[in-house]
Amino acid sequence: MKKHSSKADVALIQPVSNNKSNDQHLIYPPADKTSHFVKMARIKDKEKRSAAIQKAARMYNVFETSLEVRSALPSLYDFSLWLTEHKEELSYSVIKRNIKRTTLLTEAQEIFIWENLIYQMIEKKSSTVKETLTGLLIANDFLKGVIDFNQENDGYFEDIVFTEEQYQRFTTIAHARVVITKELFQEEMSTSVATIKDQKQQQLLEQCILIQNKIELYKQVITELKKINTVYDSDCDAEFNKALEQQTETVTIVTDDLLNERGPIIDVCTEEEVNKQMRIPAFLVEVKKPLQLQSILHKVRKASKEVIENDLIPICNTILEALILLRQSILYYQKCIDVFSSKCI
Repeated sequence: MKKHSSKADVALIQPVSNNKSNDQHLIYPPADKTSHFVKMARIKDKEKRSAAIQKAARMYNVFETSLEVRSALPSLYDFSLWLTEHKEELSYSVIKRNIKRTTLLTEAQEIFIWENLIYQMIEKKSSTVKETLTGLLIANDFLKGVIDFNQENDGYFEDIVFTEEQYQRFTTIAHARVVITKELFQEEMSTSVATIKDQKQQQLLEQCILIQNKIELYKQVITELKKINTVYDSDCDAEFNKALEQQTETVTIVTDDLLNERGPIIDVCTEEEVNKQMRIPAFLVEVKKPLQLQSILHKVRKASKEVIENDLIPICNTILEALILLRQSILYYQKCIDVFSSKCI
């Protein structure tokens, strides 16, 4: 079996209708979509080209760091990292366990990733960001293959074993190359750029994508915080019940001892009978306090930790406060999407 590079690869190549070999999987930009950055790269005047690309980069919210990519698409990002590290160790059961809640990119998200990748290539920006974006596209294509495979095969995933051909197929996808044909950069084009209206609509569309990604991330944080708070409530209830049980046992012992005493109790000084008194220790149990956000940072995923540190802790102290804020933020962002979407029509 052919060995491949362990790193995701992206390249400019010649038109490749007849270049795709049996042991190489190539991933292309959507055929019916032309990148705004490619259009600008064709501008002949160097200064105008640079100015147009920089203006578009500001409007289209390009990714500047891998952290921004991870925050936007945490599930696919995590899966792409796993896939990069386990290209030679693929089995159906292991793949299924690591896909978890990973979902395919929508068409708009996929185009957005391509736009960012092409920008990184044209401007020769961060190689780390370029590799991260490439990994997302490969992971997305791999996920498409898994979905197709699931439709062809039924059964409990622990019992499904790849044939040699199936293993080779998924290994080839995992080692795919992300490519852009040179012809995209060679077509003649005037120095005019996209109209202001087109740019604004594109900006609104990409804002919707980023906001939707933030909503999905907030929902994941809510799920994590609710689980942590449920465990905390359960532990507090268990401690209270244990303390109550011990107190009940103490009261029973003291009561039995008092009732079992024979004869009256006489004060040796006054020779008078003393009333029997029951001395029961105080019931001391710590009152349950709201769980503090700072105390649970080590219990959440890295992406959730960043949300908590950057978006929640400056405003909230407790999990309950954070859950309220997150739900309110999601409602607000959903309204923003509705407004932006209406302006794109």
